[in-house]
Amino acid sequence: MGLFKKNPAFCAFCVVAVLVFAAGATLLVMESGKLSSSKEKVASADSQMNGLLLARPAPTSVNVQAAQQNAEELSTQLRRIRENLQRGSRLTISNDGTRVMSGVQKYISNYRRQVAAHKNVSDVAAPIQIPQDFAFGFETYLKQTNIPQDSALVPQLDKQRQVLSYILNQLIAADPAGIQAVEREIIGDTDAKATSYRINPAISARVPGAIDTLAFRVTFTGYTPTLRKFLNNLAQFDLPIVVSSVAVDRPTTNAKTANAKKPKASRIDDIFGVFAGASTSVETAPEANQTPVISETESSFTVTLEFIEIILPSNSEKNPA
Repeated sequence: MGLFKKNPAFCAFCVVAVLVFAAGATLLVMESGKLSSSKEKVASADSQMNGLLLARPAPTSVNVQAAQQNAEELSTQLRRIRENLQRGSRLTISNDGTRVMSGVQKYISNYRRQVAAHKNVSDVAAPIQIPQDFAFGFETYLKQTNIPQDSALVPQLDKQRQVLSYILNQLIAADPAGIQAVEREIIGDTDAKATSYRINPAISARVPGAIDTLAFRVTFTGYTPTLRKFLNNLAQFDLPIVVSSVAVDRPTTNAKTANAKKPKASRIDDIFGVFAGASTSVETAPEANQTPVISETESSFTVTLEFIEIILPSNSEKNPA
């Protein structure tokens, strides 16, 4: 206390110096902690940068530009796929009942003329046989042109007519001997009075909320090449139509082998045949009245088809199915 009284200035200076030293020490400790934290962050950033540089591909400007170009190409392909999936929506559907019913009548008369004037690949007249009063799936509207009371049925009838027109064009081009039946799936209560056809859900391509379809079934007669050509025509996928099932009904015929006599073999030939596993009999010319054991016969084919309509997220509100 006496020292402070004798040298107050010196004591005050010492106190200030101690306080300054304490404050400096405190700041030094704090800044040292911040420096350590900053070093850790720099080391972490340096490690991440090195990892990115070693990555394949490295995020250089060239690679980023290539990635952007690739994304644009994928978007273009996705848009093209989307358009192909929605190809069926390109059909121009009418809601005008009068126009639709007129189109149905023209459809019936047009295909009646086509089958009557049909020519085969050799340009020889080959009319396609059809049942009497056949209307190619629209028998209900053959003799009456009343517009359906259900307004929702009108555009569906127009769509079915357009899809059936495409199917019949491909079928007629395949040169069938006859067309026995064309069936449309029920699309409303009014239409249900005319047809009872419904596709079996087990073979249908429908997926609720994703894929909707219009089902059809055609029955025609001809030979195997006719069926093959018809299916190949549909495989061109000008319209999104898939084949759900094919049924073949072949008439039962007895194989005729009259006068088909097997030539006799010598004893040596018989012995040789036992060891060789085949007969070495002498071939003789077939008789004039010999008929083949198996011959191709005209068959009846029933093909179930579905017109595919894809329900994409962007139009799910317009197509709530």
